[in-house]
Amino acid sequence: MFKFVRFGLGTIFYLEPTAVSKYLRNMKKSIIVAILSLISGLSLAQFGAAGGISVLKAFGMPKPYVGIHLGGEIPRDDQVSLYGRISMYGKQEDPIISFTNINAIDPLTFPSSKNISYQNAMNYTIIEGGTRYYIGDGYDSGFGAYGGGNFSALFNTIKRTYGDYDQSLYQLSITEVAKGSIFNIGFGLSGGVKNTFAGIGTLYFDAGFSYLILSIPSSNNISTNMYSPLLFTFNFGFRKEFY
Repeated sequence: MFKFVRFGLGTIFYLEPTAVSKYLRNMKKSIIVAILSLISGLSLAQFGAAGGISVLKAFGMPKPYVGIHLGGEIPRDDQVSLYGRISMYGKQEDPIISFTNINAIDPLTFPSSKNISYQNAMNYTIIEGGTRYYIGDGYDSGFGAYGGGNFSALFNTIKRTYGDYDQSLYQLSITEVAKGSIFNIGFGLSGGVKNTFAGIGTLYFDAGFSYLILSIPSSNNISTNMYSPLLFTFNFGFRKEFY
């Protein structure tokens, strides 16, 4: 049930799946609902709603992912705040085209098997939260810098696209997976700068990294060619305060 898998940066803990696809989908929904419930429960406190553009670079992968983020921040005082953020990154295709063998439905078909090409694609949804500490001007005034630690839950959706073949004559092996997911838990650090304009809002830019310590795939046959345990993120956005 448990094993260790070695990636380029070292060994990470890996939980071998059974029937976890439905469980992972429910977990993702539950985390989002919990965050929204927390925000609504704090409606009487000062709350900053934020959103903007995000870029994710997975270590060892050739291209970055581009997406958007939405989040919120609740100041405990002028120097410390709690924040939460949901980032969604678009699909990226694996530059490597692979091949798999398919067998004929009718054993009398010639040839009885053939190779077809396939290409994997992956996207990310990241739910993170943590504490920020401000230096310089505080949370809601002037120019300042901030930094802190975070804890994150990540969801990779992996989709495999196969080349053309006659589906009336050939069929994929039962071990082939057209779509799956990987649930990850990670932790990291982030830091950035912000400038607050009185009565308008706050522009901010931050960067961070996360290291993934737990990965649960929805199937034993999910491809990890595009997977990396070390992620770098960059975010630019605008925050508006509500009282």
